[in-house]
Amino acid sequence: MFAQSRHMFWLALPMALAAAPAAHASSCETISPTAFNLGGGATVVSAQGTEVTGGSFLPPGYTASITGLPAFCRVQITASSNGNPAQSLISIEAWLPEQGWNGRFIGTGNGGYAGTLDYVALSQRLQEGFAVANDDLGTGLRYACNPLSCGDATGGGSKPGGLYGNPQSIRDFGYAATHVMTLVGKQVTAALYGNQPAHSYFAGCSTGGQNAFSESQRFPTDYDGILAGAPAHNRTHQIASSPALYANAREPGGYLTNAALALIHGNVLARCAGHDGGLATDDFLEQPYSCPADVHQLICHGVSEEVPCTDPTSAKCSCLTPAQATTIGVYWNGVNDDLGRREQPGFERGAEEPIPLTAANGFIGDIGLTWTQIQAEPDFDSLFYWIYGPSWQWPSLLTKHRNTNVLISKALDAADAFPIGGDSFAGTVNANSTNLSAFARHGGRMLLYQGYDDPLIPSATAINYYTAVFATDPVKVNSYLRLFMAPGVEHCDGGPGANSFGATSQPLPPVPLDRQDDALGALIAWVEHGVPPTRITATKYLNDTPASGIAFQRPLCQYPLHAAYRGGDANQAGSFACVPSAPVLDQMTDPHWGD
Repeated sequence: MFAQSRHMFWLALPMALAAAPAAHASSCETISPTAFNLGGGATVVSAQGTEVTGGSFLPPGYTASITGLPAFCRVQITASSNGNPAQSLISIEAWLPEQGWNGRFIGTGNGGYAGTLDYVALSQRLQEGFAVANDDLGTGLRYACNPLSCGDATGGGSKPGGLYGNPQSIRDFGYAATHVMTLVGKQVTAALYGNQPAHSYFAGCSTGGQNAFSESQRFPTDYDGILAGAPAHNRTHQIASSPALYANAREPGGYLTNAALALIHGNVLARCAGHDGGLATDDFLEQPYSCPADVHQLICHGVSEEVPCTDPTSAKCSCLTPAQATTIGVYWNGVNDDLGRREQPGFERGAEEPIPLTAANGFIGDIGLTWTQIQAEPDFDSLFYWIYGPSWQWPSLLTKHRNTNVLISKALDAADAFPIGGDSFAGTVNANSTNLSAFARHGGRMLLYQGYDDPLIPSATAINYYTAVFATDPVKVNSYLRLFMAPGVEHCDGGPGANSFGATSQPLPPVPLDRQDDALGALIAWVEHGVPPTRITATKYLNDTPASGIAFQRPLCQYPLHAAYRGGDANQAGSFACVPSAPVLDQMTDPHWGD
């Protein structure tokens, strides 16, 4: 849901990656709102082009500039998806290189509740030679939302209740804003260069993954290739774990301290690292779904030498309370409703690794368990304020209903069915269709990825969706959809594994857009040259900083294959083979709650 990179700056790309200089058909400064024809009632309210030539750019609200940029045309656009700015107002930017355009357009997704533009995504793709666009999903200009919050009882910096009472804005967030951004971006590209882009791509992670799914399902001809990561596509159900963890963490002794998480994580590695294709020295698992580790043997017995994991200031401890064991069980096993139906998959073993709250990661701990447990109410619950208004609160409901499973299932059913114009709330903000036939007929290709150590959206989310599409179209699915799971990678980026492979918000791989070690490059080779991806080399930089050099590389294998060490230099991807493994089926969501 929320994807904000810790890697704000990249080295400038070698110009050899870019195509020959493109002559501009029109001036950047002369772009006018009247130049756009969006159809469907959508309009451009304002448009302003500005030349940016200094090699760096300080985005609004940033404290440091993004550097290493080529000269580019920055086009700032305000649009309305239904032509009524009082109901829909979308902020869009398109960045177009002055020289070396590679002939392609790429739309980019946003994170969380958006509200701001993702300037990291804009700069990343600009450096690769694309004409690139991004938007705020219609939640910024009217509602002052941010990636973490878009309305609660007090607003949390945004409008109380968020999008409550405005169905068109909810449509914008669910799908319309991304489509309008796509139309605007392509038309700006054609106006500036005098040519339509030869191919169009989309790249997004988290909410951007939902944006990607929505495009493939609702607007299948918008893009030729889609790079989708950690999708928040089953949005109304993917927050099901939040109230359960929220409630368990507040039971006496239920809060998982960082020391408790470190104890649990150490137990997982001791039990499984080196037995699943990876190395015994890895701080992550290649096949976490195969790890049988549990925490029963870690529960305190009350003997004097034990150090319970209850002190949040303690760096070490030796045993868990029964309530802490219950909390981690919910985290690993997922959430079932009162009828025993799984509403939300569990997180894989390894994702529990503690991530301290520091200024470097914005005091959110990369949205891991530590951050999740300290919220005043379940995280990412703004969606329900959009339905019920600012007077509705999770805490009051949890006080009245001790059976959290009953609460969750009733609340989710009611939220799903809530009418949004002629559709339901679930039908508006979710993107769960497994029928991608129109996208496939268009010639579209989708490369889907997710980190196994994702602490926010369970890794089974991507697996379950791929499995459902496979069940719908088992013969042809691999001709248009392929899944790559990333061991040791957290939410979109980061983590102890090889976490740079050309996806959104990541530092650029050693050879950007090379199909061997860049997921976007692999997607381009699939779309433009008919070479489907089977293996992508992922890179782990020292201190996650490209300038510091490479620590190690590992292959990402087409699911359901996984990487297995076969001998040689363990830091080289060539020392690992992609070998068969059983499909992951133990975290499937009940059909009532979607894929």
